[in-house]
Amino acid sequence: MIGVLGLGRETRELLTVLDRDEPDAEVVVVDERAIDPSQLPTTPRLQLHLLAPVDLDDPAALPDGLETIYRSPGVSPYRAAVAAAVDRGVPTTTPTGRWAAGRDNADVIAITGTKGKSTTAAMTAHLLRAAGHRVELLGNIGRSALSAGPAPAADTVVLELSSYQLVDLPARVGLGGITTLLADHVPWHGSLERYHADKLRLLALADRVVLDPQVAAHPTVTAALTGAPPTPLAVATSVAEPRLRPALEAAGLIGDHLVRDAALALALTDARLASAAGITDLADTLAQFSPLPHRLTPVRTLHGVTWVDDSISTVPESAVAAARAYLVRGPVTLLVGGDDRGQDPGPLATLLADDRVRAVLLPPLGARWADRLAPVADDRLHHAADLDEAVSIAAAHTPEGGAVLLSPAAPSFSAYRDFSARGEHFTALVAELA
Repeated sequence: MIGVLGLGRETRELLTVLDRDEPDAEVVVVDERAIDPSQLPTTPRLQLHLLAPVDLDDPAALPDGLETIYRSPGVSPYRAAVAAAVDRGVPTTTPTGRWAAGRDNADVIAITGTKGKSTTAAMTAHLLRAAGHRVELLGNIGRSALSAGPAPAADTVVLELSSYQLVDLPARVGLGGITTLLADHVPWHGSLERYHADKLRLLALADRVVLDPQVAAHPTVTAALTGAPPTPLAVATSVAEPRLRPALEAAGLIGDHLVRDAALALALTDARLASAAGITDLADTLAQFSPLPHRLTPVRTLHGVTWVDDSISTVPESAVAAARAYLVRGPVTLLVGGDDRGQDPGPLATLLADDRVRAVLLPPLGARWADRLAPVADDRLHHAADLDEAVSIAAAHTPEGGAVLLSPAAPSFSAYRDFSARGEHFTALVAELA
């Protein structure tokens, strides 16, 4: 019997694949929410059962007899019910893991990181296409791996992987890249140490790995490599930076962190192509790169103020990087806050020591951060009940020549479907300003 945990986009696709590839299989769909059976995809060849709602914090919640568990990436394998099944020897992975386990993956470039993985993956795909490769971009940024099938018509598969997918990925990949290693998703993993360990599984799963220099210097990475079988490692360098920076600016991308993303993408492309002639000339093609939405995306300039959607930001370090990218042009107002996942406001406190920066705090996280940030920001700190009020406050306090950045340093699932919905709401609010 196959267990499918969580009825999400990827697991819906999985049910369709199971119906095609494993007719007559017995499948039980488990969800913590109350699910109407009519919401299940049509799978006439499966023996499909629904078990919902279920408390996954109950070790005995999953039925006996499960031979395999496929979980939606949002369902942590550290939940008591899933962990108990793993302890009983039941293999667990995601739909992406099923896809990877069924193929060789020598053609795969797997990219992960706390921040920057989507942009780096998209840049890597762009560079490889500029070099004449047929590329399939898979993961949250593109098509799901499962929907692409085991043999997509491509020379290279660029696969964006979250820690949610890496934690139990049951396959090797040809090449890996790691962009950043910060603090995020701690409740899902149970601790910061385990989050880092799960993210760094890519060091053991990839035949070769290219690291951002800051990742290479991270003490957790050093510890992970100590005593481990040697994996061919390379560190992305900024040798092409004189060409990367103007190319990125031509594409509308500014900021040192984006230059680092581009340098890593270039290094991954170089490792994949193994061209004796080198690939530095490909850097110029990034001028034609299409920026991803909600990632330092300019929305509008009104009364001399630039409004920027960086809703993808869910950690303080990314908000700081966004602010520093725009500070070279003028004062910055940051809209920060959202769901409280224990984020440390230390990086923001350091940033707010610069009197050119002000912040509008959004609940509930903003309330906890206020005491820590008030001593350095003083009258440059504002409180807003919601995003509507935050935009109004920013419009009233940001001087001409400045920028307003929605770079929240937090998710907002309690208020929005995802970061895209939050960014779209911000864009709509800015469009209404007169």
